[in-house]
Amino acid sequence: MYAITANAMRYMEEYTMSKGISGNVLMEIAGRSIAEEIIQRFPNPNTEILILCGSGKNGADGLVCARWLLNNNYSNTGIVFVGERGKISKEFLEQAFILAKTVPGTDIYEIDNIGDGLYKKFDIIIDAIYGIGLNRPLSNRDIDFINYINSKSTYRISVDVPSGLEASKGRVMGTAVKADLTVTFGSYKTGMFLGEGRKYSGEIKLVDIGLTNTGFKNIPDKMMVCDSDFYEKNVSETLIKRSESGHKGTFGTVGIIADSKGMLGAGILAAKSAYRSGCGLVKVFCSREKVQTFNETVPEAVVVPYDNNDLEEEFVRFIKGTDSILIGPGLSEDETGSLLVDKVLEENIPAVLDAGALNIISKNLRRFKRRRCQCVITPHVGEMARLCGTKKSEILDETVKYIKHFTGEYKASLVVKSDISVVSLVTDEGNEFFLNTTGNSGLATAGSGDVLAGVIASLMAQGNSPNNSLLYGVMIHGIAADRSADTECLRRRMMAGDIVDNLFL
Repeated sequence: MYAITANAMRYMEEYTMSKGISGNVLMEIAGRSIAEEIIQRFPNPNTEILILCGSGKNGADGLVCARWLLNNNYSNTGIVFVGERGKISKEFLEQAFILAKTVPGTDIYEIDNIGDGLYKKFDIIIDAIYGIGLNRPLSNRDIDFINYINSKSTYRISVDVPSGLEASKGRVMGTAVKADLTVTFGSYKTGMFLGEGRKYSGEIKLVDIGLTNTGFKNIPDKMMVCDSDFYEKNVSETLIKRSESGHKGTFGTVGIIADSKGMLGAGILAAKSAYRSGCGLVKVFCSREKVQTFNETVPEAVVVPYDNNDLEEEFVRFIKGTDSILIGPGLSEDETGSLLVDKVLEENIPAVLDAGALNIISKNLRRFKRRRCQCVITPHVGEMARLCGTKKSEILDETVKYIKHFTGEYKASLVVKSDISVVSLVTDEGNEFFLNTTGNSGLATAGSGDVLAGVIASLMAQGNSPNNSLLYGVMIHGIAADRSADTECLRRRMMAGDIVDNLFL
């Protein structure tokens, strides 16, 4: 399923209504789905529930939810209006009228009628204050109230998006509800994954409210949400299958250029992850004084050494028979490193550029633009900022904008590595965007990116397209991290080598 912006979601609702499905029907399904989720998770009808409603459509969804809960004997359900009286929407008034007719005697309180003591008794707070329409900073009153909600240990459920979170870019508009669960409608919202969205959205439950799916084809920059289920459904049809009668030459040769005085471990991790991801042979190109280290740590690799006198000659030997190249992990950003990057860019061999190689090309992007090789790049946010000539904060705030600019100018598919990595594949039709939700906080460890680069290069060497290698490599890497650490304790102690050990395709 896709993640889309707030404007795109409004378009989808209007498109669906133009086909004859009324907005009231969509709202009824949405509100009912929240109630059903609560009943499933909290089957005791004596559960104490507080629904906080704003004055717009989000608040109206909350009233529909309240009606369904009350009609299912969840009698300890209280409703509090926290919006502005002068901005009450017609949808809210309609649902308040229906509630009064179908569940007589139900009161809708205002915020000033509820004291601190009453809040403490509720098991669940349902946040139906602001939805996808929020595009301005919250008032001081809203900020104080949301901070108060967050201070409680009560289970918090947000309707569509957490109140205070801008739905498209994940900006926090002063503060936002820290939801335990967000029940979102029709499509994921990009702001749940970009910016600070993941921090506030908690578990995300997507429900189908009956949007007309043909409308999605008209939405630009939609992002496919990629989880482990997406991987399992698509990997067998996408990645090249392994032949039972193959030999090491069948499964491809990865050439890794990794040579640094202080970061040899990066190349070692990349070599190991390339092997674990299924390639038949790994070759390492390094200076002569590093040969023993590579022979001792990755004895399966073929090491091609060089010194300054024979670098070009040995590079020709190294490149012969190589099916993909990885350059960057543990690469010195000196004259030799720059020369090696130039040589890779001149080759007609699929390549992965990471780490030091990215810092080198950021200083001469015109050279990168004239490259011969078909390559993918794997920057983290800081490296992407250097490539775009801006600050990290700008990349975080305008991720899609900067990706579109860079890929449009330089025609290179890429992943911007973050807590939710954004993959952008350059195709003949334009950019395709993907949000990778596999992986966990354990990936925030030294060497994790080197492992990823090795996985992608390995998939390339096995004959997969650079785009498929990039997308599925990112997911394989994340799934390996999830296998490595399924508890917070294990995530705290996870090392890059643990990811390598859990690479199973």
